[in-house]
Amino acid sequence: MARRLERVLILTLSFGSGHVQAARAIGAELTRQAPDADVRTIDALAGCRRLFRAGYVLPYWAMIRYAPWLWRRCFASRLAHLTRQTAPRWAFRLGCPAVFEAMASFSPDVIVAVEVAACEMAAIARASHLTSASVVSVITDYHAEPAWVQPEVDAYLVADEAVAEQLRSWGAMPGKIVVTGIPVETRVSPRQNDADGRPVVLLMGGGMGPTRIDEVARALCAGSTPMQVVAIAGYDHRARRRLQHVRGTALVSLDVLGWVDDVPALMGMASLLVTKPGGVTAAEAAVHGLPLVMFDPVPGPEESNAARIANAGAGLTADGPAAAAKAVIALLRDEPRRRAMSAAARALARPFAAGEAAGIVLSQARRRAGPERPERAAEIGIIWSSK
Repeated sequence: MARRLERVLILTLSFGSGHVQAARAIGAELTRQAPDADVRTIDALAGCRRLFRAGYVLPYWAMIRYAPWLWRRCFASRLAHLTRQTAPRWAFRLGCPAVFEAMASFSPDVIVAVEVAACEMAAIARASHLTSASVVSVITDYHAEPAWVQPEVDAYLVADEAVAEQLRSWGAMPGKIVVTGIPVETRVSPRQNDADGRPVVLLMGGGMGPTRIDEVARALCAGSTPMQVVAIAGYDHRARRRLQHVRGTALVSLDVLGWVDDVPALMGMASLLVTKPGGVTAAEAAVHGLPLVMFDPVPGPEESNAARIANAGAGLTADGPAAAAKAVIALLRDEPRRRAMSAAARALARPFAAGEAAGIVLSQARRRAGPERPERAAEIGIIWSSK
């Protein structure tokens, strides 16, 4: 009997754009390495019930936007009490039924979890015998939390040795942990400046808010240092509206963009990136040798991301938008320092992380794949193919 093709289900939650970008990078590499494999991706939030969104998603965004101090306390409590779940198991089962239906009907060989709640849902499905798939967890920050450590997980792919040590301290088996780096798109565009020779400063705010990149743009446009500012608002419509009220000058131009698929091309043009320190954004910048000016980190992992990058010499932390704008101007006037930061960023880069992650996933899948079966999994609206 013929051996059936590998089936891989990538599961993520779109809390910010970073998890989605990492999922896409892994999906693209899986398709490149195994063109005939059936690779599908789910954003669990796309098909969740309203009550789950109201009870699980909206409180997070409300804390991040209006009470970051409260989120800091919540995250610190999770660490201090070694909390093994971000929500009760019944909440995931009732709130995201389409995800569990997809895991059962698609019958994957491997589930790739690219967000902590995705890891929890995959573990629930395994424990409930909805699937026998291997579970590979991909941690996209330089900091983890205890809820990542689940007995059903077969492999943990982490950013660096510090994250690996965290997982070991929380009970993860050392043999399951692989330091791959953070998976990102590997295509690198050649470095170039704007046509008129002005340096390009790229502003990014995480794609889904909240962000104060409009305040950075306003401060830069009020200055006298020539530059082209390119601000990416992503799906944050509030930020885009605020940015559209900022006016450039003869010396400082401002281009405001929404969601951008080709971020590598913009990184290839930029001299500096001003951003909140999401793990995937930082990893992408490192691949491009792009120095970072980081501000407004989300309490918890993003603060660890900022510290990791700053300690490596690949970026600077700024206390708010005004300080971020001052740091940009200072760095544009100090080319030797900027070059040193660019070299430090490249030293931090793991450009083959997505390929290594895909190889590990396929290895797990090939051990699981059995004889070909005649039935095909039902198509479910929240699933899309990576091909």
